[in-house]
This record gives sequence, C-alpha cells and structure tokens, in this order.
Amino acid sequence: MSTINRSPIRRLLIVLSAVATAAVFLANPASAEPNPVNVCNSGSGFVMCFSLDRIQLGGDIKVHLGIDVAMSREEAQAIIDDPGDEFSAKVIGEDPAFDNSLVSVPVTWSAAGDNGLSAEFDMVATWSQLNEDDGFFDGYIDDLFGRIVLTKPNGQKRTFNSTTIHGYY
Repeated sequence: MSTINRSPIRRLLIVLSAVATAAVFLANPASAEPNPVNVCNSGSGFVMCFSLDRIQLGGDIKVHLGIDVAMSREEAQAIIDDPGDEFSAKVIGEDPAFDNSLVSVPVTWSAAGDNGLSAEFDMVATWSQLNEDDGFFDGYIDDLFGRIVLTKPNGQKRTFNSTTIHGYY
C-alpha cells in the first residue's frame, strides 16, 4: 500500500490560488486608477482644467472641463450675448494615428468677468463612453484629453486642448 504525500500538492494549490487572486486583482482596471484625476494646463492667454472622478468602482465617472480665456470684459460679454453657443466641449481619445471623439460635454455655465471669459462643462459618463482603447496590444490603457472650442461672433474659432489623462476607463 502506498501513501500519497498531499502536503506538496496542497502547497502548490495554495500558491496557485494566491497567484490567480493577485492576477485578477491587478487586472481589474478600475482598481488601478487613482481617484480623482485632475490636470490643468495653460498657454497664450488661457488656463484649462480637465478632471475625471470615478463615482463607483467600475461604474460612472464625473467628467469636468473648465476654462478661463483672457480678454476684456466687453469682448467676453459680446461673445456670451451673441446668439448660439459660444463654447463646445468634448472628451477625445488620443491615439497615435487619429483622435476619437468620444463624448460631448455640455456647458454648465459661462460668464464674462474682469479677467475675461470663463466656462465650465460637466456630465456623468459611463465607463464604456470613455473606454477608447480596448485592444490587447495597447495594454487597455485609455489616453483621454478634453477639447474646448470657443466660437466668436465673427465665426472665428479657437481650440484648446487639455493635458492627457492616462488610465483605465
């Protein structure tokens, strides 16, 4: 009669279980993303911020864009008073060959002030709306940036791009 030594088999199963659990935990995209992510940048006469804030694990995400554009109060007020939308905003996926327009973000408010024209844009997006990279070869990491377009009364447009946020969405 032979006796089977189950101790090495049990140890192997315990190690394999631990490795499998760690792999599942590390592969969960939502757990790898810090919460919230906020980036700001500035350029010639503007400051722009873009933020993503996960509301719940694996669920909806608060999207926020904000901009301040330096100009006179009079010019800013003329832009606001002109019929039509003075601003449009989108979240865009950054890819090496092309950009993917993912979702439009509605304006929450805009105002003329002593320092120029300011506006904010807010919405709640689903993870699938912001998931721009779901292929095996790119590591599933989404590269997202905000784009705000200002349209002046004469039809002239000025485009502002935020810094890119890299994460799992």
